[in-house]
Amino acid sequence: MKLTFEQLKLEFERVLLARGVAADTANECATMFAQTTESGVYSHGVNRFPRFIQQLDNGDIIADAIPERILTLGAIEQWDAQRSIGNITARHMMERATTLADQHGIGLVALRNANHWMRGGSYGWQAAEKGYIGLCWTNSIAVMPPWGAKECRIGTNPLIIAIPGDPITMVDMSMSMFSYGMLEVNRLSGRQLPVDGGFDDDGQLTREPGVIEKNRRILPMGYWKGSGLSIVLDMIATLLSDGASVAEVTQENSDEYGVSQIFIAIEVDRLISGERRDAKLKRIIEYVKTAERADSNIAIRLPGHEFTRLQAENRRNGIEVNDSVWAKIQAL
Repeated sequence: MKLTFEQLKLEFERVLLARGVAADTANECATMFAQTTESGVYSHGVNRFPRFIQQLDNGDIIADAIPERILTLGAIEQWDAQRSIGNITARHMMERATTLADQHGIGLVALRNANHWMRGGSYGWQAAEKGYIGLCWTNSIAVMPPWGAKECRIGTNPLIIAIPGDPITMVDMSMSMFSYGMLEVNRLSGRQLPVDGGFDDDGQLTREPGVIEKNRRILPMGYWKGSGLSIVLDMIATLLSDGASVAEVTQENSDEYGVSQIFIAIEVDRLISGERRDAKLKRIIEYVKTAERADSNIAIRLPGHEFTRLQAENRRNGIEVNDSVWAKIQAL
């Protein structure tokens, strides 16, 4: 079915208000879920909302918690999220990173005791829209086997890098070939994955999303490279925030909460003029786009450039929502 942005937002807000969430908090959270869905990231928007509510009902997410600043060290700050709502807190932390960048040229906020931030790309995009280079990442519960293993011991630990420009260029990537949310999107649509996404029960590479969701033998991005990057991202987030590692979140918590996150904003305008920045970015983009295509029917992809188009199409035509997902939300 197709829904408008306002229909989505109002339904999200209804569910939150029914659970006693403060009106301004419910509005902000519902707006962010609707914006993520409108941008075409269903896996961390409408599809993720029932799981978010389950964690709220279980007490893993504390709706009225207020993040606390623990330490200031020049351009670096350490915060405790107090298990507050993940997407709202993440937006505020990236805002704080840009404020620090105004003062120091770079700002870094290390956050502990956080909850799932939903679409990580929202916060890189947030920084880039204001003219900063935005970087952020989070650790998670162990949901991926390290390279050479078949038992989950590392997180998918998504990494976001956003570059200001027109259009914004942004990488938003899980350390697995596909996030579990994208496995769900493909399974619900009855599609195979476009490339191998994990291993089946016999240890053979597979494109069947349902098989990977069940056995959790998801494939690290770039094989051993994604596995290694997942591990070091976890180490950095854990050390800078003095928070929980993937091992601690997995072994000590009943679910995925209390994770560690990093938000970085880098000032650009004082390093290069706007005219030179735009010219250099244009040359990079044109050089990439004019490469000879491997398939004349498939355009060369630049990361993040599709989001503005997807958002415009969804505003014009309505947002496609899976019937079973919508039924779950209406029943909450």
